[in-house]
Amino acid sequence: MPRVSAWLVVAVAALGYPLLVLVFSGPPAFPTRADCVLAPTGEGEYRVVFGYRDSELEALELRDRALAVGFQGTEISRDGCGRVRVAVDDIPSREVGEEVIREARTVDLDPTLEQEG
Repeated sequence: MPRVSAWLVVAVAALGYPLLVLVFSGPPAFPTRADCVLAPTGEGEYRVVFGYRDSELEALELRDRALAVGFQGTEISRDGCGRVRVAVDDIPSREVGEEVIREARTVDLDPTLEQEG
């Protein structure tokens, strides 16, 4: 009988704890893709993002295209929301970032400016 009661305690805890968490905290919140993009606001460092891709292979193609037209320092990285970001990080100011964007648009790239987080 003690063995059965021990398993009963384990089963109640294993099933009851997650249920209690759901009841009192609600369902877990996962970031959306929009949550992973920080709009440029105020001071700090920025990044020029050439785009987001769903696979590293697609991101490498975009990175190689940006590098081929002179955007040195362009790298790929995971954004934490399931996508691969193609960007130049460590842009010191908004003005510098906007100048990089103007230059990129002259070679048919369409980047955006984001705050580094």
